[in-house]
Amino acid sequence: MAKLKYQKCGALLLASLLTFSMAVPAFAQVTTQKEDTSQAETLEEPVVVPLTLEEIQKEVLKNNRLQTTLALNYKKILSGLDAIDDGLDDLADAQDDAADARRLAGQAASSGSSTISSVIAVDPTAGATEHVLGTVSSGLLSGSAKIASGMEDMTDSIADAQRDTLEDQQEDLKNTKMDLNKTQEDWKNQALLVTQLLVEKTVQVEQGLGLLEEKLELMERLYAIEEKKAALGFSTDTDLVQAKLAVSQNSKDIDDAKNGLTLLKRQMNDLMGRPIDDPLEVEAPELTRVIEYAPEYSEELLKEATDKNYQLKTLRRDYQQAEEKTKDYTLYSGQIKMSETDMDIAKVAMETQEVAIANDLKKKLDSINKAATAYQLQKDTYDKAKTQWEQQQKSAKLGLVSAVEIQGLELQFEQAELAKLQAAYDYDLAWEEYHLLMSGTSLDIYDTYKEQIAG
Repeated sequence: MAKLKYQKCGALLLASLLTFSMAVPAFAQVTTQKEDTSQAETLEEPVVVPLTLEEIQKEVLKNNRLQTTLALNYKKILSGLDAIDDGLDDLADAQDDAADARRLAGQAASSGSSTISSVIAVDPTAGATEHVLGTVSSGLLSGSAKIASGMEDMTDSIADAQRDTLEDQQEDLKNTKMDLNKTQEDWKNQALLVTQLLVEKTVQVEQGLGLLEEKLELMERLYAIEEKKAALGFSTDTDLVQAKLAVSQNSKDIDDAKNGLTLLKRQMNDLMGRPIDDPLEVEAPELTRVIEYAPEYSEELLKEATDKNYQLKTLRRDYQQAEEKTKDYTLYSGQIKMSETDMDIAKVAMETQEVAIANDLKKKLDSINKAATAYQLQKDTYDKAKTQWEQQQKSAKLGLVSAVEIQGLELQFEQAELAKLQAAYDYDLAWEEYHLLMSGTSLDIYDTYKEQIAG
């Protein structure tokens, strides 16, 4: 239900002629009152120091639980790689020990045989028993050498098989390590942009909420005027009912906007690792002063984006691994055919990803240009509205404009100011999205947040 209110909030504010795309709400300060029989005593509101965008981003990178989980998983992978290195060292030691045993057994057999032969040669009068014992001893030494040689062969065979398994696991872990390292890097970049998105939308909604409250005050005055007109017979009951309904609808818009703002601030608190209902106030980021348009789409620009796209790199890695298996003639023919199919799958996936990168790049460039045009238009509109507002204030001082009219004109001017604010923030976000794309950063987390807020 809260999400439904969050989604309805944007539509309600738009219906109220406010010019931002989403409504989400800030925490109102909590005021407690104590009453006794003589007087009501109001407790002082806690002082909440507004946080800048940079301060919130710093807290997100430092305390976010997802970042902590990613770091722990990365640490676990490093431990796995250390364990495999230890296993490979143990296999090498086992092979060395088997080789030493074979060498020593061979030396003992050779030395023992020579000694027995020398003794018999020196004492040809030795009896048959000594000859038999010498032959047995020589055979035992020779058999021991053969056993040691066999043990070495068996150890080598087992070690080679285990080494192949460990090296495959090691390769997989190294790839996982690279993937997770990139995931951590992407998360940090996206966390900065998600925080910027939430902060800027919060500022827009807080200012829009202020306009809704001003609008409510104006509508209540207009309703009072309608009541007087109806009493004098200058207004119909229908006009009075419509004015009352407008007041009620605007009050509901304010409540919905406050609920949405609360959800926004809860998201930011959660990203910072804080209790979601902690009081939070944010400072409005500065507006961009210079408007720039996007560069022209070109093959060089596409190549830059493609070369840094990590998903494409992983697909190329899959292709290369499959290709290596097709050249491994120790595999069965069916396994080789499977690897050839894996190559085809990876090739199609690479082509699809390249097309997706090109389309995404074009969209990002278009978004920048549209946002730049909209921002310039709102700046011009605001400048014109400011001049008109200043002239209207002079007219009001001369008594040429009523108090109700001047309040309505002021609201229009503030709406133009809010429209410029939204256009500026949209323009900044368009550029940031483009920069992340060109740096090879995935935007999946950011897109999820953006879709939820736009809803």
